[in-house]
Amino acid sequence: MKFCTSCGNELREGVKFCPSCGKPTQAETVEQPKSQPPVAPPPPPPVYQAPPQQAYNEPVYGNAKTSNLIQRVINILIKPKEEWHVVASEKPDATKLIVGYALILAAIPAIASFIKFGVIGVTFWGYTSRSIATGIQYGIVQLISAVLGAYLLAWVIDLLAPSFDSKKDFGRSLQLAVYSSTPQWVAGILLIFGTGISMLILVIGLYAIYLLAVGMPVLKNTPKEKVVGYVVVVIIALIIISFVMALIIGGIVGLFFGAKMAGFGGM
Repeated sequence: MKFCTSCGNELREGVKFCPSCGKPTQAETVEQPKSQPPVAPPPPPPVYQAPPQQAYNEPVYGNAKTSNLIQRVINILIKPKEEWHVVASEKPDATKLIVGYALILAAIPAIASFIKFGVIGVTFWGYTSRSIATGIQYGIVQLISAVLGAYLLAWVIDLLAPSFDSKKDFGRSLQLAVYSSTPQWVAGILLIFGTGISMLILVIGLYAIYLLAVGMPVLKNTPKEKVVGYVVVVIIALIIISFVMALIIGGIVGLFFGAKMAGFGGM
């Protein structure tokens, strides 16, 4: 298709002059460029969608290195904030907590009591009294009281959890109770020096309250503003329960050994 370069009129093939304006057409006409089909725009790049994040109500068990007994004792005493997170990564195991930790550490004050009352003896007014039976009795009372005390502490913690917007989980409560009792059990070695040192043991034991407060938000999801109230109520309840428990255990062990000694005396 050709067009006149002067007037733009359409020209037929072979004509030499524009029929409209008379201008020569040879070598002066231009061919109208053919229209190109529109090019489709490239498709937009795919929109990346990040995979939905998985919510965890509980820490993933085993995502931290589990501490052995000695490491656990050292870490829970020296750097409790970090160690509570390690504990949170471990699945609660009542047998491991009681047999593999509580009984072993609770044996420290039990053995110290036996040595003091059964081997070294107690001196009153210049007279030293010692008895293997008495040492065993005190040792057993210490051991049973320590283990039952940790278990009762866990029970109280778990019982009161809903009242302080905390998670009710006895396994976590047992972890909290057992590991926070570490200072008292370690300090029990001082019982070898007699009951006069008991006040120092009590002061050292106050560190257990700090451990309890630090561990509650990690293991029980306790809101920080409710930790103090939670700890205070737990301690008050535990003191009452422990007093009653000590009377019962002491009475049972005393009757048992009294009967044994009476039997030996009659022989």
